[in-house]
Amino acid sequence: MKARWLIKIHHIHAILVGLLLLSGLSLFIQPVRTFFNEWKIPLVAIHTWIALFYIIIVLLSLKKAIKYTFKKPTLKKFNVHFILGLFLAWSLSGAIMYFQAHFPVPVRNTAVTIHDTVTWIAIPWLLIHSIGHTLKLEIPWPLWWKRHAKKPEWVQENRLQRRDFIKSLSLITIMIFIGGWLKWLTPMLHASNETNRRRGYFRIYNVTNDYPRYENNDWSLTIDGLVEEKKVLTIQQMRQLKWNTIIDDFHCVTGWSVKGVELTGVYIRDLFEAHDIKPKDKYITAYSGDGVYFDTFTLSQLVDEEAMLVFELDGAPLKKAQGYPCRLYHPTMYGYKSVKWIERLTITDERDYGYWQQNGDYDLDGYL
Repeated sequence: MKARWLIKIHHIHAILVGLLLLSGLSLFIQPVRTFFNEWKIPLVAIHTWIALFYIIIVLLSLKKAIKYTFKKPTLKKFNVHFILGLFLAWSLSGAIMYFQAHFPVPVRNTAVTIHDTVTWIAIPWLLIHSIGHTLKLEIPWPLWWKRHAKKPEWVQENRLQRRDFIKSLSLITIMIFIGGWLKWLTPMLHASNETNRRRGYFRIYNVTNDYPRYENNDWSLTIDGLVEEKKVLTIQQMRQLKWNTIIDDFHCVTGWSVKGVELTGVYIRDLFEAHDIKPKDKYITAYSGDGVYFDTFTLSQLVDEEAMLVFELDGAPLKKAQGYPCRLYHPTMYGYKSVKWIERLTITDERDYGYWQQNGDYDLDGYL
């Protein structure tokens, strides 16, 4: 009876791990992630719910699984311990990513790196394990490893005790964190003297698999809605205004951050003053040039809280995938409020939900 129960759990476990890997890879691979966005499928929420169900299944079956494998050959014990190691790394790093607002930037970035690394470790294991069971392939393991057979003397002499296991686990954990920390530090170590040194790296997220391309300075910003006079401002007019440079930390709601980013552009309050823009109401909707993405703000959030239109990042024009030639930036909000390829600001008398509030249950204000 116990064996049948464990077989069922094993199959459920395999299905859940497969779904986690598929949804996780879909989030990691930009075109696939964007495909789900275009169809308004909440992939992040799906991935999170699968993870929660997986954690519950593992915790419920943990005691019986360990008891069942206690007298089993070394191979089965190793398999269980290996899965538990992946489970712990996934769960802890995933929890930090989900509650990332409560952790400092180095911890967040390390958690993201660990989560990715564990996934890439799990993929070959899952393929080998699945193909081996499906085709009934026998890997030529030593008999003492896969069956109850006499172990070689060198194995018996170096038999691990509980304290050895704890030491090994601690060492592995330390090495994972060191690896994650070094990856987080890499962009700063490889920066040239002329480049703004920063920690972390950007991950590009779009909601469409294509993005607008502006050639020959054909970009313009329209300010319309409840204003005294509609304005259409060209890139040349933007260059005539006072540009400001700030150094700030860029934070994504998915857990990663980039420290010390140099952002250059025009404060929205300066733009409104210079062109005598007088809103007649207190809400603003910012529209992206991709024709899909938008987000909403109160007028005070953009005018009084030093929001800016950014044209340069780290002393160079924005890259196309980063929102060239212009994106919105608010210093105390998450990156999803930073509308890329911004083309229009519309003043309204009511505040609507933005793209991610409608499709991903994100916070309307998005404060850090």
